[in-house]
Amino acid sequence: MSTVKGLRAGAVAFVLVGMTLAAATVGADDRFNTERPSSVEIFPKVVNTSGTIIQLTNTSNMLINVHCFYINGQEIGGAPVWQVTDFALVLTRQQPTHWEVGTGRPVSPNDATTGLDPGLIPPVPPGFVGSLVCVEVLPSGEPSAANSLIGNATVGQVTGLGGANGVSKYNGIGIQACPGNGECCDGTMNADCNLDTDNVLELNDEEFAACPGGLLVNFAFEGAPDAAIDGSGNTPSVVSTNWSLVPCGFDFENFIPTSTFLTFNGHDEFEAPLSVSSVPIDCYFSADLGDPVFGNQLTFGFVTGSTYATGILRPQAPGDLPALGVENVLRTAGDGSSDTAATNMHFCTEAGSPSDCDKVDSEIRLPNFE
Repeated sequence: MSTVKGLRAGAVAFVLVGMTLAAATVGADDRFNTERPSSVEIFPKVVNTSGTIIQLTNTSNMLINVHCFYINGQEIGGAPVWQVTDFALVLTRQQPTHWEVGTGRPVSPNDATTGLDPGLIPPVPPGFVGSLVCVEVLPSGEPSAANSLIGNATVGQVTGLGGANGVSKYNGIGIQACPGNGECCDGTMNADCNLDTDNVLELNDEEFAACPGGLLVNFAFEGAPDAAIDGSGNTPSVVSTNWSLVPCGFDFENFIPTSTFLTFNGHDEFEAPLSVSSVPIDCYFSADLGDPVFGNQLTFGFVTGSTYATGILRPQAPGDLPALGVENVLRTAGDGSSDTAATNMHFCTEAGSPSDCDKVDSEIRLPNFE
C-alpha cells in the first residue's frame, strides 16, 4: 500500500467499533462465505485500469476442472456491454495459481510466471471494469459439489507516495454446494437436496447455498474527513468510498444480463435515518458514494455534523435479487499521500426484524454442455 502520513488504523477502528459490533451480531451464512473452500468463487471487482491479480487455489487432494467467466461491466449508451469471456482451468491437487488480468497467462513452461500453468487464460481488454466468476466442474462440464476452490483478488498498483493508486486486496465470495444425499445447506433433511447433473446451479439451500438477503455496510460519508489523519495534523484529509456490486445470479447459457434494484436503509452515528431507493444493478455496478444514484444522501454534509453511517443494502421489491459486493476506501491526506483498503461486504441473513434479510433463491446458468 502507499502510505498515508499520520494514519492510525486503530483510531479509525475505534470510531467505527459500535457499528461494527452491531453488524457482527447478524453473522454470515456458513455456506455463503469469503473464507471457506467452495464450488463457486465470485470476484465482484476486476479492473484493467490499475491492474488486478487473481489468485485461485484447489484445496482438495484431487485434480479439479474449473470454468471461469469474465463479465465486462462497462456500459455503452447506458446499456451494459455484457460481454462474457470464458476459459477453462485444470488444477492439480493442492495447486495454487495466479495471473494478472491485463496480460492473462499463456501455457508456456519457459515464461517468467512461476508455478504450473493451469491452462490458457486470456487477457481482458484495456479499461476493463467488471467481475469474474469461477465454477468448479466435472470433466464433462457438469457442476461439481466438491467445494475445492478458494481465492482472492489484489486490485491496484503502486505509483509511489502521493500517487493516485494504492493496492487493496479482498477475498473471493464462495458459494458452497450442499452436502447432498438428502442433507440441505441449512442442515435439514429433504429428499430434494441433491445436486442435479444439469447446467443450472440452483442457489436455494438444496443444491447450493441460497443468496444472503442483504449486505451490511459501515462507511464514512463521501468526502468526509478522516479523524485519525486530521488528528495527526496532516489536514485536510478526504475519504472516498466505492461500492462494486454484482447480482446474486448469472445466466451464462443465454448471455442475458441479470438486472435488479436495491434499496439502502440505515442511519448515521446520531441515529438520523437514511434511505436510498432504486439503486440499479444492470449486470454490474460500481460507483462512489457521491454518485447521483444515491441522491446525495451518502455525501458528507447531507446530515449536518455527521461523519459515519451504517445500514443494509437489500432487494427493493419481491422478485429483485440481492447483490454481492466489495467496498473500496481511498483515504487522502493533506500532503497528497493516500492509501486504499478493500473489504468484502458482510452478508445479512437474519430473517426477522430489525434486519429482515430473508435469504433469496437464485441460480447460475452455465453454458449447455449436452
